[in-house]
Amino acid sequence: MKKHLFFLFLVSAVITACNNNKNDSTTSEASAPKTQAFTADFYKRLEGTIAGKPVVMHLQGVNGDFGGNYYYDASWLNLSTDTLIGQDSLVLAEYSFYNSYFEQNPKEPGIALKWTGNGFKGTWKSGDGSKSFPAILEEKYPKGSYQFTTGIYQDSVKAYANKANSPSASITFKYLKAKNSDDAGNWLNSQLKKISGLKPDIDLETSLKATAAAYLKDYSAEVASQPEGDKNDEDAWLNYTNNSQQSILYNDNDFIVIDFLADSYTGGAHGNYNSQMYCLDAKRKKQMVLSDIVTIDSNNLQKLLERNLRKQYNIKSGESLNKVLFDDFLKPNNNFYFNDKGLAFMYNPYEVASYAQGQIVVFIPFNELKSYLVPAFAERIRMK
Repeated sequence: MKKHLFFLFLVSAVITACNNNKNDSTTSEASAPKTQAFTADFYKRLEGTIAGKPVVMHLQGVNGDFGGNYYYDASWLNLSTDTLIGQDSLVLAEYSFYNSYFEQNPKEPGIALKWTGNGFKGTWKSGDGSKSFPAILEEKYPKGSYQFTTGIYQDSVKAYANKANSPSASITFKYLKAKNSDDAGNWLNSQLKKISGLKPDIDLETSLKATAAAYLKDYSAEVASQPEGDKNDEDAWLNYTNNSQQSILYNDNDFIVIDFLADSYTGGAHGNYNSQMYCLDAKRKKQMVLSDIVTIDSNNLQKLLERNLRKQYNIKSGESLNKVLFDDFLKPNNNFYFNDKGLAFMYNPYEVASYAQGQIVVFIPFNELKSYLVPAFAERIRMK
């Protein structure tokens, strides 16, 4: 599987001494925790500029595993750790779904950053090193954004308890928790539990343990059902995995967009993975549907999707869409998400294209949807 198709976790820095879970100030001095220490677990919302362009970046760390994304005038650029230097500096590799699909860049652009105590300063460089621009980022939580913590729960079991080299099954949850203790925070935490398939009214740790135990019990029962001749500690196909992680793609205007990435292996040539997007409205306390954003009919939306698919995946006018897809059309699905620049649709492996193509993402700028935007939504994201 292409390394870029997993939403990898990225390095950064720090959350410590801030008692405000949701801060109404738009200034970094009032809203950002101040500290010089790196930590393994955090979520950070950052604002600033790269090459002079205003950007919003989301970084997360879980148990020393790191990842993130940022956007400026269109779709998201994803980030993964390239190099960690000492205790306060790092280099992040940058990639998009489109470049991952084409594998255009043998070396991705990168961002070298140094932690300043409430943000980062550094340099963005092109993949070939011919261009470089300053990057300045500060941790900020303006009104309508939320602070989160991250966590991990893991468990495993051997197929054959008495064999040192036994295959095994493992399960991992990388999860988010809203720091707010108010109604909005409580609602967000109930939604985050539901996203991971957990019961919202049961304690998180208890529910994680029970879910993991049920998965591992089923695995042990499957191993026990295998014929004796098939029970071999070299049976690599019995190394089952079940992993999931929650990542933030948007956190403004009381909208929180969550990417729930799940991957698993249960034998066979390869595992599988998929991303399910959840658009949460903390103000209205509801999971959003597409009609909360746009009032466009499916035929016109399909036309916009196909037009932007051509632009983003280099399908020339007159060429069939099955250059990329199974079919010569692309219909909208319910796996949508957004930032304040546009609306995106995610198609997972085998949904509209082969596994080798990876995830197909089509981004439609809001300026192409302006006449269809729901007025209340457009006002909240400050769409002019």
